[in-house]
Amino acid sequence: IAMALMLLVSCTNDENVIETQQTTQESESISKTLNQLSNQFDQNGNLTTNSNPAGNVVFDFCFDFVYPLNLSFNNGTTVNVDSLEDLIDIMLGSTENLFINGVAFPFNVETYNEATNTIEIVTINNEVEFDNLLENCAFEEFETCVCTEEYNPVCVQITDPNGDTFTVTYPNACYAECDGFTENDFAENCEDDYFSGGTECFTLNFPLSIIIDGNTTVVINSNEELGTTLYDVYNFDFVYPFNVTIDNQEIVTINSADDIEAILVACYGEFNGGDDCEECENSPTDPICVEFTDPSTGEVSVTVFPNACYALCQGFTENDFVDCNIVNPNDCTEDSVEEALVGCQFWTASINNQDYYYVFSPNGSVTISQNGNFITSGTWTISTDVNGSIVASIDTASDNFSNDWTFICNDDGSFDVTSSAAWVTNIVSGCE
Repeated sequence: IAMALMLLVSCTNDENVIETQQTTQESESISKTLNQLSNQFDQNGNLTTNSNPAGNVVFDFCFDFVYPLNLSFNNGTTVNVDSLEDLIDIMLGSTENLFINGVAFPFNVETYNEATNTIEIVTINNEVEFDNLLENCAFEEFETCVCTEEYNPVCVQITDPNGDTFTVTYPNACYAECDGFTENDFAENCEDDYFSGGTECFTLNFPLSIIIDGNTTVVINSNEELGTTLYDVYNFDFVYPFNVTIDNQEIVTINSADDIEAILVACYGEFNGGDDCEECENSPTDPICVEFTDPSTGEVSVTVFPNACYALCQGFTENDFVDCNIVNPNDCTEDSVEEALVGCQFWTASINNQDYYYVFSPNGSVTISQNGNFITSGTWTISTDVNGSIVASIDTASDNFSNDWTFICNDDGSFDVTSSAAWVTNIVSGCE
């Protein structure tokens, strides 16, 4: 089971400051670290989903401190920090007049070594080494990473400092690529390892117990406690049995990891993170339209897939299929669509309720931006499918922006455009 639990973390601010005699020194790097780490949480200390796709601090942030850690406030008071939870409490309790500005060297951190595919412990001896650690984190690069929220999990197997293998699970490939992984790093059978914490189809019934670090049993009383406990843990297991409540309010007893897998299959269907979708390339081209409702807006949309296989692979069922009603007037040609793509200053597509701007160039290149910020670029081509519909195929460095736009030509010369990606909606021309 992967450690990627997309759960909120709640923390309190009433921890007592522990006076210590440890020697600390003023450090600009510790201030930068806490400022950056605070971006992983909201003002209440809850994990923000978009900032924590892996559900683990080493990958979502960059590194984790090895506790205990000795820090000092700007008024000279020192504090011994025994856990990430304590550190979160300190961040939440900081003010403009009282804040952490010192740390005791040396200290250890856990960080990911890409060359060996392991979590390793590194000793930070001084401010220069601390500053170098932050420079290598490249926080700014992650902040510019834009991913959609579709459920298409990918898994990466990592070795922890004890030599044990664990699995980090991302909601989709984009988030994994933002952390520097590639398709070659993705493990097979990701659905067997993914555990969402019951956020969609079931909820955990508390209290329950988990085992961390091989032999430590912890009683968990809420989702908030579970998220806090597991955020800097690599391996854990449930103490069986425990109960969950599924979406029809039925209580189900979970007796083993196999029972967890069974309930996930019942929730998400026989979906394995997209591996089987490759088989759809060999299926006959027979466009299928799917009607779905955006859960965040309630807006009903229709999208087109090249065939039923792709639609089913994305989690839709035959009950979601609708008549495409694609009308292609005789004067709707590849040339007219190409002229419209290039002739308009930009096209706008909504992805998860955020607008992105596509600029198509005559040389076959496309640039995608948002609010004036470059997102990605790629190429585009025009073709006619077996139904006579005009399709613009967009291929970019990011899978989230690579999809086919099908043009439905109206009698008045305007176009209705749908995407092969369910998360891309409301495609309109900047000329309109």
